[in-house]
Amino acid sequence: MENSGLLIKPLAENKKIIPIYFKTDEIWHTNIKMPDIVVSNNSNDVVEVKEINLSGFAGGKNVVIFRNYEEQITHMITEANQLLNKYLQKPENQWRAYNLHIMFGEVPCTQDLYEETNQLKPNSMTCFRLHDLFCFHYAGVEKIDEIICQVKLSSETNEIVIESPISLTPYKCKGDYIFPIRGSATILGTPWNQVDGHRGATSQEFAFDIADFRRDEAGEFVLSSPANSSKVDDYFIFEREVLAVGDGTIVAAGNQWPNEWVKNPLEYSVERIVELTQNLLKEGVDFNHAILGNYVIIDHNNGEFSLYGHMSEGTLTVEVGDAVKQGQVIGRVGNTSNSEGPHLHFHLMDSKDFQTGNGLPVMFKNLPAGQAPFCDFDDSNSLLYSDYLFATIPELLYS
Repeated sequence: MENSGLLIKPLAENKKIIPIYFKTDEIWHTNIKMPDIVVSNNSNDVVEVKEINLSGFAGGKNVVIFRNYEEQITHMITEANQLLNKYLQKPENQWRAYNLHIMFGEVPCTQDLYEETNQLKPNSMTCFRLHDLFCFHYAGVEKIDEIICQVKLSSETNEIVIESPISLTPYKCKGDYIFPIRGSATILGTPWNQVDGHRGATSQEFAFDIADFRRDEAGEFVLSSPANSSKVDDYFIFEREVLAVGDGTIVAAGNQWPNEWVKNPLEYSVERIVELTQNLLKEGVDFNHAILGNYVIIDHNNGEFSLYGHMSEGTLTVEVGDAVKQGQVIGRVGNTSNSEGPHLHFHLMDSKDFQTGNGLPVMFKNLPAGQAPFCDFDDSNSLLYSDYLFATIPELLYS
């Protein structure tokens, strides 16, 4: 929206703002990862950003307002726009493009730099990472169905207020999916987790990881026997069968990430994984394959695509173009690429492009009902909570 030569628009035009909705008793909870927006100054004046407000509406009634002021805004602008300018540098390369897409989405390339302070000169622009400023959560008798973003600025002569709606896309997954693992499972990094989850990454906004914590003789939760083992074979989840969550067609797959390189989980470090990834790229391995480890993407022919990452080398049973059925084994859990220990990475998205697609919330018809933590909400469009979720998926539910 434009006012006095000032314009607000989304940074990534294809970005869907999908709320998490869940109900406890008679109270609806709304949790939203706020988008990145751009403010452009097309006036002849220098302006400074002073305040940003988010107003949440339910049924046309303003029920909540979140505010942030100059000091916090300036810090956010500096950090966000330094990164944005770094990733938009010419010439383009795969790593910068990947980081740009994962952090900011499908951003148009521009020759102009984004301002890194809260001061906007004429014919300049800056990006607001609203989710770095606002943890938007509301509990009330109705769901939030509309948000208005208000930005207050000042010039030498005027106080200026500009507003723009933030369009929401409420969503429940279309597929009648099953969980991709049988047996004992621990679900980690769910979308509710703002700290250690995947929600900051574009297509992974509703992603989660599946491992298998169990109690040892001392009553401690461990992933392997012995605990903290240096051998992947000792981990409870390692080489567990991975199942297609629904019918579909394989649209991407990679099976060349060597298990040999990651057979000791205790050797994990980001630096080591980057080095190994670079080696694969030099050998001509596709970039997404190098990043994801051994992986599969299924098109469910309903606008939804499921991704399975970090699988074990040589265990994929499918190739691009294959048709698969719900419950079909497509591979086995591994420890390949950016993995601190054997686990399966899973997420749903609206495109086969793992870098720029929108993440989608997902639920599964065969998660056990009537046991914690799945029984303490009445309705939801997404897996919840920042704590670990423990479940045992019975074999009979796959027959």
